[in-house]
Amino acid sequence: MRGLRYGERTMRTLLLLFLLPFTAIAETDYLGRCEKGGLMPPGVNPVPGRKYARDRLVDIKHLALDVTPDFTRRSVSGEVTISFSPIAGGLKRLELDAVDLTIESVGAAGAAVSGHEATKEKLIVTFAEPLATGAEATVTVRYRATPEHGLLFRTPEMGYPQGDTQCWSQGEAEFHRYWFPCYDYPNDRFTTEVVCHAPDGMEVISNGKLISRERDKDGPLIRWHWKQEQPHVNYLIALAAGYFHRLDGQGGRTPLAVLVPPSEKDQAALAFRDTQAIMDFYEKELATPYPWAKYFSVYCHDFLAGGMENTSCTFNAAGALFPAEAGELDTLHRLDAHEMAHQWFGDLITCRDWSHLWLNEGFASYYTVLYEEVRHGRDGMLLSLWSEAQKVLGSGDTRPMVWRDYSEPMQQFDNRAYPRGAWVLHMLRCQLGPELYRKAITEYIRRHRDSNVTSDDLQETIEEVSGRSFDQYFDQWVHHGGAPELSIEYAWNAEAKTARVTVQQTHKVDEKVLFFSVPLPLRFTVKGADGKEQTHDFTAAVSKAREDFTFTLPSQPVLLRVDPDMTVLAKVIWTPAGDMLEQQLQSDIIGRMLAVQQLGKKRDEATVKKLSGIVAADPHHRIKTEAVEALSRVPGDAARTALISLTTHPHERVRHAVASALASILHPEAHAALVKMAAEEKNPIIVASIVNSFAAWPQEDLLPFLQRPSYQGMIASAAIRTLREQHRTDAVPAILDVLKSTQFPARERGSALTALGSLARGTNNDAVLDYLRQHLTFTHKAVRTAAASALGELGDLRAIPALSTIAAQTSNAAAQPAADAIGRIHALQTTPAQNIEAWKKVEALQRKTEELEKKLEGLEKKK
Repeated sequence: MRGLRYGERTMRTLLLLFLLPFTAIAETDYLGRCEKGGLMPPGVNPVPGRKYARDRLVDIKHLALDVTPDFTRRSVSGEVTISFSPIAGGLKRLELDAVDLTIESVGAAGAAVSGHEATKEKLIVTFAEPLATGAEATVTVRYRATPEHGLLFRTPEMGYPQGDTQCWSQGEAEFHRYWFPCYDYPNDRFTTEVVCHAPDGMEVISNGKLISRERDKDGPLIRWHWKQEQPHVNYLIALAAGYFHRLDGQGGRTPLAVLVPPSEKDQAALAFRDTQAIMDFYEKELATPYPWAKYFSVYCHDFLAGGMENTSCTFNAAGALFPAEAGELDTLHRLDAHEMAHQWFGDLITCRDWSHLWLNEGFASYYTVLYEEVRHGRDGMLLSLWSEAQKVLGSGDTRPMVWRDYSEPMQQFDNRAYPRGAWVLHMLRCQLGPELYRKAITEYIRRHRDSNVTSDDLQETIEEVSGRSFDQYFDQWVHHGGAPELSIEYAWNAEAKTARVTVQQTHKVDEKVLFFSVPLPLRFTVKGADGKEQTHDFTAAVSKAREDFTFTLPSQPVLLRVDPDMTVLAKVIWTPAGDMLEQQLQSDIIGRMLAVQQLGKKRDEATVKKLSGIVAADPHHRIKTEAVEALSRVPGDAARTALISLTTHPHERVRHAVASALASILHPEAHAALVKMAAEEKNPIIVASIVNSFAAWPQEDLLPFLQRPSYQGMIASAAIRTLREQHRTDAVPAILDVLKSTQFPARERGSALTALGSLARGTNNDAVLDYLRQHLTFTHKAVRTAAASALGELGDLRAIPALSTIAAQTSNAAAQPAADAIGRIHALQTTPAQNIEAWKKVEALQRKTEELEKKLEGLEKKK
């Protein structure tokens, strides 16, 4: 049984919410610059059990798609033609993935079709005679769809800016089946072409080369014809159609372009500034020319991820764009580098099944790190590696990267595929050396380009190029999970002039996580007879639970650094004390950062002075900001005074850190400094951060920030969030005015609606009630669901009829939030009379639901 019938589920939900205290459900946060993690859409049912590569009964040669999007109805009609050959022969049926599609006709060439069947998830084409091995056949399907996934529309009726109308596809993992029939799995490659008929003035972008652009002979639409002549997998097929502002460039012989919604045209150049440099670096580093006909970056309204690496045309989230006023606090070069790396790793070479996804995402993540060295030097690369390591080590995830127990492919898009995958490649590079690693990866590309791969293919190539066995390495890092926790102890033997380092692996060891065998670098700094510092590098071959390593040195070390060049993914527990900590403050970038963090645990005025000196003198902004954060943890007047003195620091990153630090100090002087800072600060990201901190100071007047212009209303959004936390009911009219006059991104608008409903509860709320009810039928589902939740927060019984109507629409994404809102409204009624009235409403809703179900059952019987 898939679950309770709608009426039973709704009534149980209402009764629970009526009888139990209300529990707030956290709103889904915008995915920002993460790529595709957590994108399983509503209505996609996970399937339990281990997953293996799908049977491939036919070899698809070519797929041609001819579609016409209807921007008014947000639907698509089209024709797909698939050319194929049976692999094993005797093929009687061709099964295509097709979910909720209306099939109008099916025809074939090279075979006779005896019939077809459209199920909920498949289109099954039956042939009159079985097709022989290698026989060439073509199936053509005419269809139409109003897709909820795979192809999505963004129009003014949905709350998007006038003139920004667009639709765009998102195929990964297996979502193209929702808008055209196809073989929706990554273990087959074929050439494709896409024809799209769109209104004059729109741009249409798809894979490969633009073959033609001409007016339809029988109508006003423009026919765009794109052709991808190299084979790729199904999820990489792309279509975007709409109004865009476009900038063009050139990467060697490759045409480059960035396309943004017209309302975002001022942000286009910032999104495009690294693209050519990234391509130049990758072509040199990989010794392989960019493999496709073009590279376009298309920014799409409310895209479902940070970016998607469609072959030759990446689609990115327009929400990732930023204004020039953001300065150094925002950048798109990492997103740009990640998605372009996929053009080699993920597109030219693709994982055979989703259990080997790290071969796509790990490579893209690691080459983003390598580009960081080009852009920000070695220090930037090391800090990037540190950041990626913290994601893995902080996750506590002990599953292996090659993991088959996922219930839905999108569950694979997590820290195992991205930062852990990057670190697995980085450690390989550290063990092989940059040149041999580069040679191995170049050979991997040469050998496997235009094909699908597993982790064994990468291991085999590395072993053949290097002559070394990596069985143990792939076993512990790829086929097992976790990471080592290494506890370090140090002792000096003055008589023998030896340093003893004891390494313990303290992590839990079980069938998922092994004891690790890792080469752990140790760097000792000693002072010679002339007073000059000398470094001595050793490697501890760690493989057991506890091991002692002894090293002979000319004199007692003044510093021990464990893995200073970030070569091992491990949680290292090593705390240098006394003079060694002082020495580490003068060492490498990671050493200085760790020393500042350790210094922040002290609580005296000497520490405040030292940290202030680091902010002033250290050449790297990351160390400055670490020192600022450390100051915020030191209690007392001295630390607070030091932070206040930094509110006008010339470096934006430092000011941002100072704002966060002062916000954590609940002191009138700290708050006064933030008020002054907010009035003078030009960077909207810093201002929004300060406004968020005002929640602890309810006397602060936030209304001016509601009217303060900022990119995508980020300052106004912060003000609305803070007003909600302050329970400022007097701000309701101003918030309502801002919502009516300001263009917010959909998720920010949804958050603001919820805040509005919460603040207007118990007030004269007729205007708010009407405004929220209007948004229940908003086309964008994030806004619809937020409006339903907001009405629940409002607690007005008059909202129940409208919510009941939405709750009865089981296919509506807002149905369950509407039912939850009805329960919330009843829970907010406190008097006996109100409770009686609430029960009457519940009973009425139950009767209405039962009537609707009877009608639906009657309609089903008539079919």
